[in-house]
Amino acid sequence: MDADSWRQAKSVLEAALLCEPAERNALIAARCADPSLRREVLACLDEHDESFLESALTITNTFEHATSADDVEAPPDVKIGERIGRYEVVGRLGAGGMGQVFLGKDTELDRQVALKCLLASASAVDVRSRILHEARAAARIKHDNIAVVHDFVEHDGRPFIVMEYVEGENLAQVLKRERPPLERILAIGRQLASALAAAHAKGIIHRDLKPANIQVTPDGPVKILDFGVAQARSIAEAEPAGAVTTASVPLSTTMATLRTERGAIRHPGTPAYMSPEQMFGKPIDGRSDIYSLGVILYEMSTGHRPYSTDDPLDVVLALSHKLLRPSGAETHLPEAVNDVIGKMLAVDLDQRYQTAAEVENVLTGLITPEPGAIASVRSIRQSRLKLAVKVAVVVIAVPVAISALGFLETAAFNYALGRTSPFDEERRLAWLGAGASALFLPLIYQVVLFFMLAAVRFVVRMLSLSRNIDRLLATGFTHTQQLSSRLGLNDPVVLSQAVAMFGLLAIVALVAEFREVVRAWMARIDTYPLELLAPLRPGNRTAYQIYHFLLSTLVFALTLAVVRIWRLRAAHGVRNGAGSYASVVGLLTFSIVMLVLPHRISQTPKFERVDVGSDQCFVLGEHDDRLQVHCPADPPPRNRIIQRDAEEVRRLGTSQNILTAPETSR
Repeated sequence: MDADSWRQAKSVLEAALLCEPAERNALIAARCADPSLRREVLACLDEHDESFLESALTITNTFEHATSADDVEAPPDVKIGERIGRYEVVGRLGAGGMGQVFLGKDTELDRQVALKCLLASASAVDVRSRILHEARAAARIKHDNIAVVHDFVEHDGRPFIVMEYVEGENLAQVLKRERPPLERILAIGRQLASALAAAHAKGIIHRDLKPANIQVTPDGPVKILDFGVAQARSIAEAEPAGAVTTASVPLSTTMATLRTERGAIRHPGTPAYMSPEQMFGKPIDGRSDIYSLGVILYEMSTGHRPYSTDDPLDVVLALSHKLLRPSGAETHLPEAVNDVIGKMLAVDLDQRYQTAAEVENVLTGLITPEPGAIASVRSIRQSRLKLAVKVAVVVIAVPVAISALGFLETAAFNYALGRTSPFDEERRLAWLGAGASALFLPLIYQVVLFFMLAAVRFVVRMLSLSRNIDRLLATGFTHTQQLSSRLGLNDPVVLSQAVAMFGLLAIVALVAEFREVVRAWMARIDTYPLELLAPLRPGNRTAYQIYHFLLSTLVFALTLAVVRIWRLRAAHGVRNGAGSYASVVGLLTFSIVMLVLPHRISQTPKFERVDVGSDQCFVLGEHDDRLQVHCPADPPPRNRIIQRDAEEVRRLGTSQNILTAPETSR
């Protein structure tokens, strides 16, 4: 289900989850006028359990009501030149989901500061005291990569946190402009991990770590902004004026949440960088920040975040299947770096790095003592060269593979003819032509079958416009999904085993049914009884053509299965079951070879006619002054080698199919 379908279906799913299971079909039929959407909803209810769907709906509302708004500019409510305590407002730096930020001047110490106004008003004494508590806790953190919290002041009933002013631009702006080189990614990651380790040691969790909260200084080092701000902001929003609270919330064990009118949990922070436990409204600790750091490193490495921020179902599926690991040609990262980021993004807390200090040590280990030198890391130019080499390998591999098939086809052809060296010599380029010719008709079959499959799907969609037919289709689709789920066919290992078994049975059945055709193209025409060649003779090739089409259809089905299993393995992050998957690929390869081998011997193999005395023969090959000829009327062996200029040899200058039944000798 894509993002648009999910947005249309979520209200129906919310209502369906509140109904008894027996009443859901009627509710969905009444609420979904679109047949395709109705099937999507039914399939979604069938494929996923209720807790999973409730999590998806929770994430949907988290995305819809997220408090992050880094790109939204709010009008300033503090005037330039206004005094806030001992600080003079000299400019406006920006606004976001966590509040408005102003550039200020400390009139006593003559230094620039950043003034962050958290909310428009906060009259409750307890709320102010708890915000002050968080600000003081953040102020205890002393680290080169953390912007210092200097002070906490109130002005006209509004709380302000006074922070170190850090020149430069935030990391989000940098990533919009360019993707950093790997040595820079690792250096930034190590600095951020070191800063998180220092904060966590003081019991402070950031809760909203993201590129917009990371300032890149002109000299190169980075600083994390807004430590303690996310928690302070959530306290201010969660406790309305006049509320009575008897205890503060421990920062390291709980998270402030809000309940929306629809009952969904709302979190402070930015959904795209939230950890799974924060996303699902569970208690969090320092490992949540480690996950957010992993998302940042993933984005720096690949140029995009691990999942689409406008598709909540995509998010919940990704978090459930544990997919978040950079890989593929887009990263050009060493495997060790991929593994580190993948472990930071582990959904299971026990599989994630347990402390930021551990992450810092691992990243430091990837950096050699020489400045800027990265262990096992190639430069950008080398990475591009590596990609170019991969493309070149693919470009070369295709004709090489076709030539390899042509070589096998030619070897089978020479065996069937009994053609021996040196009379079997051909140009290497002929192998490429032979392989391409053998694959041409099967490829046509594949295209036709693909369009037939697409046409069937289109017809089904047209038929679904009828309510009665759509009801039958929806029921059949649901039953099919249930059967697939019961058989475990959504598991790539189980599916591989099933396809391997049925593929093997299909090949055995095909060979058994067309054993005469198989014997014909495997026979040697110089020694085997000539009647074995009957299925390949002109005018008698119907059985071979049916065999060829059915084998092409099997190749099409196995190709679809290989693609399906590969996608399931990628989606589930499965590494085991490689043997069963290799069996399916092996069956596909074997089927292609079975298609190719008989091509030349079956496709009207014409050879030059020659009379040798009273015998009608065919020239199989020439070398120097000798000819290898095949004389069908001779008793086995029917091939012989003769001199080109012998008196008994008369070349007729015509060609004929060598499999034609021999004429009676004159």
